[in-house]
Amino acid sequence: MFSFLPFWWWNWWQGLQQPTPVPSPAPSSPSGTFRWMHRERDPVTITAAALATAKNGIWLKLDARTLARQFRAFVLLSLQTAPLSHTPVPLGELGPHLYSTQERNAAGSAIARTLVLLAPPKIRPTADVITEEDAPTQMAFETGAAPVLIVLLVSACALAAAYLGSVIAEAVYGVRFDDEITKRMLSTQAKAVEVLALHVERERIAGHELPFDDNERAVLLELERIQRELATAQRRPLPTPFDGATEFVRAATSSLLPMALIALVAFLILSPSNRRS
Repeated sequence: MFSFLPFWWWNWWQGLQQPTPVPSPAPSSPSGTFRWMHRERDPVTITAAALATAKNGIWLKLDARTLARQFRAFVLLSLQTAPLSHTPVPLGELGPHLYSTQERNAAGSAIARTLVLLAPPKIRPTADVITEEDAPTQMAFETGAAPVLIVLLVSACALAAAYLGSVIAEAVYGVRFDDEITKRMLSTQAKAVEVLALHVERERIAGHELPFDDNERAVLLELERIQRELATAQRRPLPTPFDGATEFVRAATSSLLPMALIALVAFLILSPSNRRS
């Protein structure tokens, strides 16, 4: 049933099944670093359901608590996928250092950008955010052995994720699930997450990075196209989900530039006027 989930992601969740000490909430942080701590007892089932809901665009057919739980799982899966790595990295710490090429940077940026577009701009945390399954945001966990997932609020994407995770239970309609552009973006996001998760799993098996194929690029380009459409509707520039994030248009241009220069040089050398001289 969950065969589409990559082994690395499944193993990562399984590793969290051990009892995890819950960090104490921080009402203020001298370093300016805050965290979103989320607890989920059945992550695989809820995440699979969230992907199906997103692809079918049926968020508003769910009751409020189920929507909150699934959407939180969807947000967290997006954060986990964005680094494009089968080695778990600290959630929220996104940056160009994670990507070997501009194209991979653009792919990770596209996944992260969806969350930024769903949240208000200029979010500023004032304390740690603590959530559990479908419950309202709280400042302390109930006792238990369920895993705690910690997101470091060190990027625009992580801040957006924490905001979405904290308000969704109290204000389900804070995200416009009934908006056609938003529904298409979430549906394409779910497809892109699956495509990239399977791509990373193939890389894990191969033992090295693999280029994106035409189908993978098509899904990611469609996601970015819808993001641009939503940003235009919101009357805002396409947001940057982390420092050093790039876009597919920029990545394609930078990768094609050397070939264009070579073609130009060849044309100048082989042109009839140059041969006559």
